[in-house]
Amino acid sequence: MLPRRSSMLSTTTADDDDLGEEFKTPSTGRPTVPTLIEWEGPGERVYVTGTFAGWNRKYKLHRNGPSKNPDALSAYVSVTPGTHHLTFLVDNDMRTSDKLPTAVDYTNILVNYIEVPYPEPPALATSPSKDTANTLDVPTPVQERDAAMYPPQAPPPAPQVQPTIKAPLPEPAKPVKPEPTKKYHQNIPRYLIDLDAPEESSRYARANAMTSNLPTPPSLPGFLGKSILNGTTPMKDDSSVLIHPNHTVLNHLATSSIKDNILATSATTRYKQKFLTTIMYKPKEEHGANY
Repeated sequence: MLPRRSSMLSTTTADDDDLGEEFKTPSTGRPTVPTLIEWEGPGERVYVTGTFAGWNRKYKLHRNGPSKNPDALSAYVSVTPGTHHLTFLVDNDMRTSDKLPTAVDYTNILVNYIEVPYPEPPALATSPSKDTANTLDVPTPVQERDAAMYPPQAPPPAPQVQPTIKAPLPEPAKPVKPEPTKKYHQNIPRYLIDLDAPEESSRYARANAMTSNLPTPPSLPGFLGKSILNGTTPMKDDSSVLIHPNHTVLNHLATSSIKDNILATSATTRYKQKFLTTIMYKPKEEHGANY
């Protein structure tokens, strides 16, 4: 049975009612964003805590808080930008809200999380410079021609009109062809079939070279990557005593890659207070037969 998360807040943790209404975040030098946190479930005394407070401070939510929902308990909390885990302390019971997304933290405990974006920088008002303003205020002088410069018989020359060059119209964007819809199929790639060939054959060599160009698969979650097999035993002289397995790996089938034409599979089950790990070895049959 897993312990409750209430251990993260000790009984000596001071409430913010005793320390004042303003929530004091740790002085990290990073900007903070006032974030509205609401609790819409039942409860009389509701607090919130999380990674933004180092899990050692709790902040009280008020019935007549800043929330627009009259039935919600809410408060503004100054939170640094980023993703934060949080949980609610409702009448001394650690609970999660159904209105916020949930996740599993590194201790395999269900918590809520919020994403606080970085504040947008204020827009700078672009004002014209002093020289530009003076230039705009001064009217442009109109060139006047003296009528006495030209005799009455000769009219003044007409101003030359330069032809205006039109900017070329932008070319229309080419239509984007939609990608064909991908469908699932049961055709096994040839190189995967060749991986079952003997290691000395040319088929296996070509398939092995093909797999080296494939992208690496995604890593397993942390709780599935902690295998108790081939690990350090707590008792040096007794290799049969293994470490306590994680409860999340129980009843999961584990397999190994084929080595020396042998495939190994294992599973860990629990019987009362004991854990039993069963390992089965299967040799690869000749002539391409299945396991």
